[in-house]
Amino acid sequence: MVELSHAGPAPTLALRNRTAAGITVATAAKVFAVLAGIGVLFMSISTVYDVFVRYFLDSPTIWSTEISTYVLVGTIFFGLAYTHLAEGNVRIRILLDRLTADAALDLELMAAWLGLTYVAVAGWQAILMVISDYRHGARIFSLLLTPTWMPKTPIAIGLCLLAAAIVAEIDMKSRRRAVWQRMIPYLLFVLVALALLGFGTAPPLITGTHYDLGSAMILAAVIAGAFLTNGLRVGSWVLAVWGGSILLFVLGRSWGDTFLTALLFAGIIFFMTIGVRVAFALGIIGALSIYFLTPVPFPVTIPTRAWAGLNSFTLTAVPLKVLMATILVRSGLTNDLFSMMAKLLRPFPGGLAYAAIVGCAIFAAVSGSSVATAATIGTVACPEMLRRGYSEKLTYGTIAAGGTLGILTPPSIAMIIYAGTVGVPATKLFVAGVLPAALMMLAFMAVVLCWAVLHPCSAPAVSDDGGNALTSRSAIDAGLVVALIGLIMISLYSGIATATETGAVGVIAAFLICGLRGRLSWRVITESLDSAVIVTSFIFLIVVGANVLTFGFDYLRISQRIMETAMHTHVDRWFVFLSVVLIYVILGAFLDSISMLVLTLPVVFPVMVKLGFDPLWFGVVLMIMAEVGLIHPPVGMNLFILQGINRTASMRTIALGALPFLLVMFVTLLILCLVPQIALFLTQFD
Repeated sequence: MVELSHAGPAPTLALRNRTAAGITVATAAKVFAVLAGIGVLFMSISTVYDVFVRYFLDSPTIWSTEISTYVLVGTIFFGLAYTHLAEGNVRIRILLDRLTADAALDLELMAAWLGLTYVAVAGWQAILMVISDYRHGARIFSLLLTPTWMPKTPIAIGLCLLAAAIVAEIDMKSRRRAVWQRMIPYLLFVLVALALLGFGTAPPLITGTHYDLGSAMILAAVIAGAFLTNGLRVGSWVLAVWGGSILLFVLGRSWGDTFLTALLFAGIIFFMTIGVRVAFALGIIGALSIYFLTPVPFPVTIPTRAWAGLNSFTLTAVPLKVLMATILVRSGLTNDLFSMMAKLLRPFPGGLAYAAIVGCAIFAAVSGSSVATAATIGTVACPEMLRRGYSEKLTYGTIAAGGTLGILTPPSIAMIIYAGTVGVPATKLFVAGVLPAALMMLAFMAVVLCWAVLHPCSAPAVSDDGGNALTSRSAIDAGLVVALIGLIMISLYSGIATATETGAVGVIAAFLICGLRGRLSWRVITESLDSAVIVTSFIFLIVVGANVLTFGFDYLRISQRIMETAMHTHVDRWFVFLSVVLIYVILGAFLDSISMLVLTLPVVFPVMVKLGFDPLWFGVVLMIMAEVGLIHPPVGMNLFILQGINRTASMRTIALGALPFLLVMFVTLLILCLVPQIALFLTQFD
């Protein structure tokens, strides 16, 4: 299972089981989360302002893009601690859910201590990075010539506050311990911070090695804290994991690159399996490779790679699209959209299921997120379909599959990340996804039709009586959602706004629509901003972890070696492609789509391009492969989203309902392989 808590109502920070120190940390996390929310609003307003003055007044700003990029970095890192305390960071719970409550709690504590080590080291290095940039007067080569320490400072603040948040998590999970034991992590946190401050910007090295004393002190404090706070069992586990990991990396240097490559992948799987959050698992393996595989005396690589990976205006589309989607959800406009579709399609066999699929496609075009689509439409459609006598399998299978359209329907968040990572034009990738998305939607509707014809009791005919009335007000509200999508598409393809800027256009338009329709309350605004901050921080913390991890990949030349192997052995490129599909099917059982993309693209993309696959075509195919993971039993994320909506439904029922749609997705993938022009045809006219 994958733990994901940002769907649904806005989370709250549980304070009742924390000490006064823990409450202080939670309060500070909330304050910085508010600043992060203000940052999202600023990005929306400044971007729309730049679009307006550029297109209509022919007077573009020189500051909007650059400042918005810096604000994005601040938004991400200022929201990290709040996201962590609100359980917004994903982790795999396959092992945790099979243990007793006490054993699972001990494993969660061990995972927290392991994650704390990585974050504390990263926070310390970020402080040194900022100080170094300040002393050397480094500036960003841009129109504003901004001193680099200014936009990098939020990285240091955010990582240090995240480390404090992990300490607060340990505090809360250690509630059975005496108060003095629960205060030990805070005391160690302060003492280590003072000691590191005393080292200055040039921490001493351990005699006879190139390892710095500061990192060793952090590791020692973590191990000591685990023993003193949580007892012998948790402390022994933390010691064993760190000791074994370091030993394998040190010895692995003499065992060759093949062993080290296998060690990187095995390490990722191991840390994720034991419950370490995905972002921390990636970062831990990356940090180990930096420290023990490279000859750098004292690496400040972690925050540097974080800055390099996030310093992109393109990525501002993520928080803006999430904010736009959550505004529409929390204002209730999406409910009216589904009601209208249900009313129109109700007379057809399986009509409500058609409405759910079409509703998913429409909302996917707004949100660009599969998880958000499944959670939103599922909340509205599932109760209505079940109340009307639809079978649980058809109901949940339809929503689980329909939700996957969010990653394929332009403008998708995953497509934006793919385009930004590999360097293909986002607009062309969006165009390439149009026909495959339509094909997928029609294929899903064909499954529903066959299901309704073969098993009429699963999709009974529904009369108009007792349904949600299609009033003129709801029809107008639903029409406005469709109009919003039209506005986004028109602004994109007419050249008024770029793919990134359409997110800001959508946010402002959503605010205006909800305000004019009387749907915009203070609660809607705050909860929407809250969700945007959590989703943004959790996604980009994974991106940071993946960027740190790729340092090890680059150092070992993993992608180059795979390409050389494929070229020299003359393996058929379709065999390699089939292997990649299999890898994504396996990864989909453990990771969400964003994690899969940022983890695999640095290795997979160069290989596929070298083998002659079109980057745009491969991008579309990759979206479908990532979609498969979202409904792939036993741990597809959309399956758990739906189980969270209705906890009485068994996972077996939901998975069986999604199975026919899963098979159709593979058929669609096969069709795209046989007829690649389905994806590439429209790009010829863009």
